[in-house]
Amino acid sequence: FRIQQYYRTVFTKLVNSIPILNGGVFMKKYILPILLVTFIVVAVVVGTAADTKTSPKLAYIDPNKILQNYDKWITFQKQMEDEISKYQTELDKIKDQTQKQQKYYEYQQTINTKIAQTQAQIESEILQKVKEYAEVMGYDFVFNSTTMAYGASSYNITDAFIQYLKKAKK
Repeated sequence: FRIQQYYRTVFTKLVNSIPILNGGVFMKKYILPILLVTFIVVAVVVGTAADTKTSPKLAYIDPNKILQNYDKWITFQKQMEDEISKYQTELDKIKDQTQKQQKYYEYQQTINTKIAQTQAQIESEILQKVKEYAEVMGYDFVFNSTTMAYGASSYNITDAFIQYLKKAKK
């Protein structure tokens, strides 16, 4: 808008400085078309300048697939399987059903707490690595596929991100 005012002021000064245009037949006949052309040119220039930013680069990932392929998660799952097996062996040794049930709930609570804590820690690590990857690859937004209704497969970077994680580990 300021640019339009500037051009209008410059044009008015130009017209007033030329005697034949200042109040003459030429002024009455051609002023409207000249102003209209000037306005259109200014609008096109301003519109083009405002549209120089490209659209944002978007992608999404499948966090479940990433988690299942993340080495720390795979190692943790094996550790938990061993721990559960150990607890099961201890439970099998207990004859009293009440004591067995009490120990079962105790073990279950211990296991659930450990899983929740470790999963939160690993998900936090993965989120940090997603941020790093997005910055390196120039993504403006990386969405979580579990919260999306739909995403075209061309925007799915899950496999590429898993490869990035494996290379970053080495």
